[in-house]
Amino acid sequence: MNDQRFSSSQGIAIGPILFIIAILAVLAAAMSSGGGGFQISGTIDRINADITTQANLIRTTVSQCNLQYMMALSSGSVDIVGTDPPGGFPASNTGTGTPVSDLICDPMGSSSLWGAILMPPPTKGFSPWTYINTGETGGRCIWTAPTKANPVNDAAIVAGLTRAAAKFNSSTAVDTAHEVVYDPASASQKFIVWITLPETAGDADSHCEP
Repeated sequence: MNDQRFSSSQGIAIGPILFIIAILAVLAAAMSSGGGGFQISGTIDRINADITTQANLIRTTVSQCNLQYMMALSSGSVDIVGTDPPGGFPASNTGTGTPVSDLICDPMGSSSLWGAILMPPPTKGFSPWTYINTGETGGRCIWTAPTKANPVNDAAIVAGLTRAAAKFNSSTAVDTAHEVVYDPASASQKFIVWITLPETAGDADSHCEP
């Protein structure tokens, strides 16, 4: 019979493994907690990243539609649009605005603004982006807002949108010098991005105000 004994230096170190398991359990509990710091931090980062990325994508795509029109106009292949609002920017419902996902790049063939580009869905807890075109006088803007009641009382929403606004030349009120309008104290927490600014702040369309 082979009487084999193991030295004290052999075998599995149970103590450190149990310690690691305990640490992982604490982290899991913290991350799953409804008001935990991990969840709040994650929401802030998501809102900041999504709002910034989507705003830039929409603004660039809308401006490209106008650029295509201006290039065609200079070459003589299209006529000047005589309607108001003028130019190659997508038209919109001037009473309520138009969902960005429904925009048409008109007069460049009356095709979807997005074509093969995937229009991203709104970030969780926010309304779809909306666009309004009230010409040179009232300006052209896009906006989104949280869908929950009393969003100003949600620290994660306010912090996320505040960080997003800081990525732009932003102001808390409409003027003719800032591309983003966001007021962290506003009840609606509406986030507004100008495509073209109004001629004067007083002429800004009401949809483009916080």
